[in-house]
Formats: sequence, C-alpha cells, structure tokens
Amino acid sequence: MAIDTLNTLKIAAKRLARKRSIKHINALEIVAVALGQPHWCGLAEAYKHGWRPTPAQMDKLPDLLSESADPIDFSVYGNALIFTHWVPEDAKPMEADELHGELDGHRFYLAGDEFEVAFGSQGWEIVLDQAPSAKPQLKRLGRRVKSVAALDPAFIERATRLLKMRAGRMYAAVSADWPRRSTMPDQVGRASHPLGRGLSAEWHCLHCDAVHDGHAMAKNLWHCTACGASPIDMFPTPFWNGVEQPA
Repeated sequence: MAIDTLNTLKIAAKRLARKRSIKHINALEIVAVALGQPHWCGLAEAYKHGWRPTPAQMDKLPDLLSESADPIDFSVYGNALIFTHWVPEDAKPMEADELHGELDGHRFYLAGDEFEVAFGSQGWEIVLDQAPSAKPQLKRLGRRVKSVAALDPAFIERATRLLKMRAGRMYAAVSADWPRRSTMPDQVGRASHPLGRGLSAEWHCLHCDAVHDGHAMAKNLWHCTACGASPIDMFPTPFWNGVEQPA
C-alpha cells in the first residue's frame, strides 16, 4: 500500500464534498464509514497504529464518488419509462452522454454535456441550459410537427421532469474542478469566483447590473439569476460604473 494512502483518502473526501455540496468534515466521515471505520477520527487513529484499507476497499472509492446523495427515483413513471440503450454502455443510464428509450410509448433521446441537456423526439426538443435557474425551452425541429403547442401537456411535463433529473449530472460536471469556496461560501457569506476573481460576499452582473450575494452565486453555479449571464460576467465590483476594483 502506498505511504500516502491517508492523503489519498483526504483528496477523495474533498471531491465528495464538492460533488454533494457538503462540508469537508462530513465527507471525511462518509469515507471513513465506507472503509469500515466508525468515523474519521477513528480512521486516523487506526492509521497511526498500522491499519490500512484493503485494495478491495480502495477499489470501491470511485463508486462512492459516483453515487448521488439523492438517488434518482423513477417510481413515478412506473412501467411507462423504458431505457433501451445508452452511450457509453458501461455507464449508468442517467449518467450516460446519450440515452435512448420510450416514455408513455414515445421514443425519445436524452443527451447533454456541461453546457446544456436535451430531451427530444421526432420534430421537437426540450432544452435546459447550464444555470440551475434556467427554464426548460420547448422548441420545434424541422417540419415533423406543425406546432409544439399541439403536444400533450401532461407528456411534456413528465418528459421535463426526466430532463431535470439528468441535469443533475450537468451541474456536477460544471463545478467539478472549482475551488471549494465557489460552491460553499464561508461563514460570512463570501464566495470565491471559479475563474479566480477573488473572494467576496457581493457579486455584480456585467450584463444587467444585478447584485447577488455569495450564496446566490454558489447556488446558481455563478450565473445571474436575473438575466442568465455566465460566470465570466460576474465581478466583485461594478467597475463599468466607475467603481474601482479592489487591488
């Protein structure tokens, strides 16, 4: 076993904390329990006395990191939802880059990346952008349908619910490499800009002049809740209005 095993576990806990938006200490506790220890302090003490996780336990760490804090519940769909195939095949259906199936007898595809996700069928598509505050957009594709208004509202609602479930992977991918303070503000509400623009409790939108606190920025993945502008348009001071940025 490598001599830096404890450090490896700490890094795994940091990734878990970021993925689930929980405190680092809570993630350490989860890792410890997963390795058969009562808590992190117990794990650290056992480590001092020669205990090491087995290779099999270490192999399970990636599974722990891939698990969602809130598993997706498909029970609301009953037998009306069927997944037929997905890419890559070794991924879980809702974590795949592209998923195909049937909902209420209608064939569909569900695909996305870290910028947007889409649920579609022949002639139409529902798209959800990166910001958690974004609203689903139903649009017509080509000439297969005359109007999206003619689609069954109940079916569209069920499709949209499935789309929002898939969006969880997108949100996790967006913030995966961000600093911890970008997703978890400190005790006074200061959040760290994911692109390195400092730590502040107040953030301003270049597009619409809206002002947001650190918690609002972290919750909405650094998008403006007023106009939807991206993180690149968020600044600690509205310098465009003649206000100087701190040195």
